[in-house]
Amino acid sequence: MFKSKIFFDFEIAKTAIRKYCSFQERCQSEVKIRLAQMGLTSDVIDNILSDLILEGYLSEERYSRAYARGKFNIKKWGRIKIQQSLISKGVTSKCIKIGLSEIDDIEYRNCLDILISKRLLITHTKYSQSALLKYFQNRGFENDLILDLLQEKVDRPSNKS
Repeated sequence: MFKSKIFFDFEIAKTAIRKYCSFQERCQSEVKIRLAQMGLTSDVIDNILSDLILEGYLSEERYSRAYARGKFNIKKWGRIKIQQSLISKGVTSKCIKIGLSEIDDIEYRNCLDILISKRLLITHTKYSQSALLKYFQNRGFENDLILDLLQEKVDRPSNKS
């Protein structure tokens, strides 16, 4: 956690926050919080934010794309969970839509199919469809897609002999 410091020099604060934004993609709310922790006033924070946007250090669209790709590819989150998380960070709905477009529909379906298969192997016993539905809803996947893939698993005969 960042220790509270007061920067009296506008340029020192700006340089520090540029470095912060260069390390990884950031959303405006994260940067606002960081600047507020530095003890800056809201007017100064707004000036620095607008400068960062103009200089290309800060882009909600770029952040949304990177966030959606990362959460899907690494954490295997569904679109709903990614969307809710971006909303909580104050990202605009337009940028959220752009970010979610980074997730390929075929990859998305295949990912959920693999996750369901793995979950069925872990449970070993007769699974409860409602329990599986709830589990994958919590991961952020859509009900229709979960139910379709679960139905395919039930209808598809096992390859084990």
